[in-house]
Amino acid sequence: MNYLHKFIIILLLFTQSLTATSEVKKVTLQLSWFDQFQFAGYYIAKEKGFYKELGLDVEIKPFKFGIDIPKEVSNNTIDFAIGREALILDRAKHKNIVALYALFQASPLVLLTTKESKINSINDFKNKRIMTTIANASEVSLKAMLNSKNVDLEDLNFLKHTHDINDLIEKNTDIMSAYTSKSPFILQNKGISYNMFAPKEYGFDMYSDLLFTSEHLISNEPKMVKAFKRASLKGWEYAYSNIEESVDLILSKYNTQNLSKEELIFEGKELKKLSFYNTNNLGNIDKNKLKRIADLYNVMGLLDNQVDINEFIYNENINNINLTEKEKKYLKEKKNIIMCIDPNAMPFEKFDENGKHIGMTADYYDIFRNNLKTDITVLKTKTWSESLENVKTRKCDILSLARETSSRKNYLNFSVPYLNVPIVIATKLNVPFINNIEDIKNKRVGIVKGYSYAELLKNKYPNLIMVEVENIQDGLMKVNEGELYGYIGMLPSISLQFQKGLLANLKIAGKLDESSHLGVAVRNDDQILLNVLNKAVKSVNIKKQQEILNNWVSIKYEKGTDYRLVWQILGFVFIIILLFLYRHYILKKANNNLEYLVKEKTKEISEINRSLEDRIVLEVEKSRKIEEKLFQSEKLASMGEMIGNIAHQWRQPLSVISTGVTGMKLQKEYGALSDDMFNSTCDAIGNNAQYLSKTIDDFRDFIKGEKNKKIFTLTNDINSFLLLVDGTIKSNDISIVLELDDNIKINGYANELIQCFINIFNNAKDSLNEKNVDDKLIFISSYLENDKAVIKIKDNAGGIPENVLPRIFEPYFTTKQQSQGTGLGLYMTYNLIVDGMNGTIESNNTSYKYEQTEYTGAQFTITLPIS
Repeated sequence: MNYLHKFIIILLLFTQSLTATSEVKKVTLQLSWFDQFQFAGYYIAKEKGFYKELGLDVEIKPFKFGIDIPKEVSNNTIDFAIGREALILDRAKHKNIVALYALFQASPLVLLTTKESKINSINDFKNKRIMTTIANASEVSLKAMLNSKNVDLEDLNFLKHTHDINDLIEKNTDIMSAYTSKSPFILQNKGISYNMFAPKEYGFDMYSDLLFTSEHLISNEPKMVKAFKRASLKGWEYAYSNIEESVDLILSKYNTQNLSKEELIFEGKELKKLSFYNTNNLGNIDKNKLKRIADLYNVMGLLDNQVDINEFIYNENINNINLTEKEKKYLKEKKNIIMCIDPNAMPFEKFDENGKHIGMTADYYDIFRNNLKTDITVLKTKTWSESLENVKTRKCDILSLARETSSRKNYLNFSVPYLNVPIVIATKLNVPFINNIEDIKNKRVGIVKGYSYAELLKNKYPNLIMVEVENIQDGLMKVNEGELYGYIGMLPSISLQFQKGLLANLKIAGKLDESSHLGVAVRNDDQILLNVLNKAVKSVNIKKQQEILNNWVSIKYEKGTDYRLVWQILGFVFIIILLFLYRHYILKKANNNLEYLVKEKTKEISEINRSLEDRIVLEVEKSRKIEEKLFQSEKLASMGEMIGNIAHQWRQPLSVISTGVTGMKLQKEYGALSDDMFNSTCDAIGNNAQYLSKTIDDFRDFIKGEKNKKIFTLTNDINSFLLLVDGTIKSNDISIVLELDDNIKINGYANELIQCFINIFNNAKDSLNEKNVDDKLIFISSYLENDKAVIKIKDNAGGIPENVLPRIFEPYFTTKQQSQGTGLGLYMTYNLIVDGMNGTIESNNTSYKYEQTEYTGAQFTITLPIS
């Protein structure tokens, strides 16, 4: 009787932990004008605690005339500030300022005239009075707009700006520069018709209200800068989503200009339009657009020095290394750092057939070389022991990857770790799962000669018989041939050997409590080099670390469950039952009077069986609950993306409703509202309101996750799924091709089926994006076949690799890194279809023609019983 279970093994991923400080940092933010909705996002971030959550205590400094804000930031007197469209000119004047984001994608600055003035086009401006500061560069967008229409500034009569719209109303000027978010509201309330000349309508959509800081702050406080940017954008997202609430906050705490609630609401709505002008990404800065703006300044003779756009735009994925003058001088004189590596330790590192250093550490040192602007030369060795000897004799300055031990500290210092690696034990398949290293005491296990954890384990587990091997292949081969009980090594290295398929008789039988924290080992007579390399290690951001990990490690392992105790109990019970039956047979033949005793013993055995059954049921129930939680977490991950999608989907219908209401109100005021216009507008409002209601109903039903079977129309279920992912479809430029049978009805779980569609769709979307498919297509079809409903979903992403295809429905199997995939999506889909709805699901690669073009992609086929 074979009762060995094959347990798929979990856990992977070396994690790199960043220690967050609880220290609250005091930060200053300088406003560019007096309090109004223009700064609502920053007020919200402060009052809602968004800054505080990230360890920031922000002082919002009010605007004052005469202050040179860019200079104050450049001199580190102010930490952060809001700048207008001319900020790029300040950068050109060698002020070390950097733009973190641009809130307004087009400037709110416009020129206004009254209808009464008969100035209806820019060509009418000649010889007119204009109240603006257009003579200086701060309003270059207006100047560019005028130049584009061949209006000579010499033909205009400039007046000093009073910033009072009443001067335009009272004819003290013919033309006035103003903000579209403020002055038009006053004109409308006074019933004055006006003309607006906006630069963005003439092709000059300049950025405005840029949040900026100094290079010095980015270099010295990179985490703080990143946190301030993140919290500020979060504040703006909240402010734009809750305009009226934000206005109430301004009225209660920040209304130094005594603005009305209606005025602030108008400003909020207008600024929101500018923030999302031609983009869906709040705070977006496009390098090409900024380059065109710089070119415009240059053409107009305002840019004295060229600006490096890459240096002007903040890139939070680049970490600068702040070397001291002493460290810079050291590297300049050093010129070259000599490094030794482990020549046979993939996926960490090795020499390839051409003698080139490859692997995870090679990728790290490419970054170190680039950031330090210093050569790091690899000295070729044949073994790890030889590399250790070379660093002892100072032939090498550093070891690429090593762990600190007491013996090594005699000749090495160690940087902060940049890899944290689990240590595991590999054995033959027939060896039980190892819960504790004490289980293998007095067993012969292999460890590569010179590896640091050998010294650690020898001290901690003296009963372990350790046999030194030359390398990982040597160790695993000896396990395979029975010379060793097991091999102890680092998880990624062992996993890589398993991936090659040469050691099919081996498995990872357990994980040790110890992990290997690996960093750079530096000769201990060179403290400056240690300091430099510590900074180099810290300069590699989390995103880059995960990218390197993903490039070299793609296998996961699971921790199995040891059922030896269960089988021992079952075996014991089985033996007891056999003995009892034999005894019962003998006693029955000898004396039927012992029947009572037999009954008592039978009851005793039954109690043992029931107790055992209860334990097994309990364990199964625990496993089921864990699985349900994992399923729920996968569903919550889908919901997070959908909330953003729904917010995106609502913008257009809400805009239609808002526009319709405003239009009817204006036409009513002017007596121009016809019955037909009224009815058609009401219909449009009603239709869009129903669309919003349908969206939220579908999302609510999806969240509820009810487990009641019901009869539903398959087409409606597919349409609900498409509505929930509509935002993702649009943002990823995916075309959905439908071929549906509208008459199919299913008796099952409509909500669960939507989750399955979402899981399959997300896999297709990720594959399309990963492979950079230009014309992204997803096909969904449904039809009846042999009294079954058949649903097919396919894409044109090129298909699933043949070695991956058989495993895609396995739990925890994923080709993505841990931060991007759990391996549960398709496993959950399989369970919901097969176990939950008595259906089947299959996957294969298919080639097909669509609109005269040949495509290849993955196809999922779901078969369900009809009602």
